[in-house]
Parts: sequence; C-alpha cells; structure tokens
Amino acid sequence: MNKNRFALVWVRWLAVLPGALCAGLLATFPLHWILYFAIAHDGTLFGIIELPDGTNLPIEKATYPFVIAITFVLVGYGIAPKHKFRTAVVLALLYALLAIGALIFALGSGLQLSFSGRSVGPVAGLLLGLFLVWQKSKLARTQAPAAAEKPPIAL
Repeated sequence: MNKNRFALVWVRWLAVLPGALCAGLLATFPLHWILYFAIAHDGTLFGIIELPDGTNLPIEKATYPFVIAITFVLVGYGIAPKHKFRTAVVLALLYALLAIGALIFALGSGLQLSFSGRSVGPVAGLLLGLFLVWQKSKLARTQAPAAAEKPPIAL
C-alpha cells in the first residue's frame, strides 16, 4: 500500500466519529426547512390536513432524535473505509451508551423525566439505520464475488 493510500485510510478512520456526529446534527436543518414549508400553507400540512397553531414545534421535537440517530449510523457506515457494518454497530452502541449515560446523569441529579413518543425516536432511528446498513452490507457481499468472477474484457 502506498503512503497516500495509507494516509487516506487513516484520515477516514479518524473522521468516522466526528463526521457522523456532524452529519447527524446538520441533518436537522433540512428537516426544519421541510417541516416549515410543509406547515406554512395557512396552518395546514401540505395544504391538506388542518393543524392547530404551534403544531410544527412538537413535530420537530419528535422527529429530531430519530433523524439524528439514523443519520449518525448511515454516515458513519459511509465514511468507514473497511469493516463498515461493524463500525455501524459500534456507532449505534456508542450512541445508546451515551443516551443511557445521559439518562443516569439526569436521574442522579434529581430531574423529573417523562417518557413520551419522542423517547422512542433514537431507538427507532438506530434500529432502522442498522437494518439499512445490514441490507447494504449483505448486498455488497453478494455483488463482490460476482464482480470478481467476470473475465477481463479484451480490446
């Protein structure tokens, strides 16, 4: 392996965690814009379903954890140069451990917590992200041997 390739692999490994975290947070901006424009039709969702005033805020708060979690897993899978599925599993476990740690810290500091539909968002995002990554890695494994078996094209 030449030096440039070796350096690129190391840079990609170093960028997995910060890149996935930044992408998860940046994914909330398009979500905000999509929800804003969807609800901007005189208080209706896409101009069809009437919504009471201030409905966009609970919808945003409910979808943000899901979008951050699924983006975190999918982007980490995309950045990792090798062992992509294992990297996605480690990122999902890291995210879950961080969430559990935050929950333990909050309970230890005496905060009153209420669990709602928003609490399911990160778990659903992580599970869906892992499922999509598993499907991608399974597809890549089945296509890789087929590509290796093709004879070279003679010109």
